[in-house]
Order: sequence, then structure tokens, then C-alpha cells
Amino acid sequence: MRKHQKNFIPTLLFLYMIFMIFFFYFSQKVHKNRNLEKINIIMEPLSKNHFVNEKIIKNFLFSTTEKIEKKIGQLCILKMEQKLNNYPFIKKSEVFLSADGTLNIKIWQKEPILRIKNGNKEYYLTKELENLGLSSFYSSKVILAKGYFSKEEKKYLSDLVKTINSDELLKNQIISIKKTVSNLFILIPKIGNHHIILGNLKDFKSKLNKLKAFYKQYLNKIDINQYKSIDLQYKDQIVAKKR
Repeated sequence: MRKHQKNFIPTLLFLYMIFMIFFFYFSQKVHKNRNLEKINIIMEPLSKNHFVNEKIIKNFLFSTTEKIEKKIGQLCILKMEQKLNNYPFIKKSEVFLSADGTLNIKIWQKEPILRIKNGNKEYYLTKELENLGLSSFYSSKVILAKGYFSKEEKKYLSDLVKTINSDELLKNQIISIKKTVSNLFILIPKIGNHHIILGNLKDFKSKLNKLKAFYKQYLNKIDINQYKSIDLQYKDQIVAKKR
């Protein structure tokens, strides 16, 4: 009995594949001479960025004319996907036709975690550590980092920003990162006219834990503006310098 069951499952899968192939070609034959009337663009819901929208996608794939006059049989799904995947702000795309002839386009956008400014040059750094040019259409609300950063420093910066963004207190307080000429890293807070000396990027988690402890104890009890700097470089202590 078990032997018959084992033989039945591959046969069922094979028949299913044959059916899907037949259904696909039948759908293509039925719809190929029909005008494309419906386009369904799905933006990945988890993305907080809006570098592209439906209008941009349609204009990029077809033209800037309002009415898209295309036969379904004229569409090349593979080329459309390749074209979309070459768009600077698109991470991945899926293009497929539904049984009713609807052209479905699913878009995943690239996710910047940092905006880097080095002199006149400015760009985003994505989660995959890819440099991404700015958009004239949309500006992503991410931490700004100033200075020149090596590939290794960008990896540390990525981890640093992820740690900051995962903590509600630090996320609401740290707005900028600056690299000095002496290769020291400084955090710029939202509240207070001081700067936070992080030092090098190694062991930044323990330094941030010290900063959190300081803020939780003193932020709402003292005038933070009386401090010029908060230095996290020293082991097991914080050095706060007044103006």
C-alpha cells in the first residue's frame, strides 16, 4: 500500500505540471490578440520608501502617454522584469499575466539605511551596503553621516544604524553621524547642543548602552544644553564636559 502511495505522488505532481503548462499556453493563446486593459501594480507593503509609484512604473515600462495601447501577445514578460530590475531604486520585480489577461507587476524597493554626505557628493547606503544615488522624487528619512567612509567603515556604520533604529530612545535622539579628520566618530543628538564622542566604531554596542543609561538617568532631570560633549570612549565610564 505504501509503495503505491509513493508512486502516486510523483505522478500527481507530473500531471499538475502538465496542467499548469497547458493552462499557461491556453491563456496566452486566448488573450494574445486582446488589448491590454488592466494593469495591477503591487508595491511591497513592508517598504517604507516611496521612490517609485504606479505612474512612474507605467511611464518607465511603456511611455508617457496616458493610454497604453498594447496587445497582450506583444508583451515580453522577461524583458519587462529585466528592465524594472535595472531601475536604480528597484530591488526586485515580478511580472506575470493573470488568467483574465491582467498584467500584474510586483515591486520591491531598495531600502536605504543611511544618507552619506562627503563634500559635494551625496548618496544613500542600502541594507546590502550598495551606494544608491539620491532621488528627485522622494527623500528617505534616514540618519545622515558626514565624511569619507571606507568599505569596512560602511559595514560598521550599517550595524551601528541598525542598532540605533532598533532602540526607541536612541532612534528618537540620534539624527546624524560625523567622522572627524582624526578618524573619530561623533553622534549628533536631536535634543541638546552637545555632541557625543563615540571614538572608533569597534565595540559600539557597549558604548551605546552607556549612553542610554546616561540619558535615562539625566535627560529629563538636568539642563542638557550645559554640556559641550559626552565622551563614551573610556571603559566603564562616561566623561561629560560642561561648557
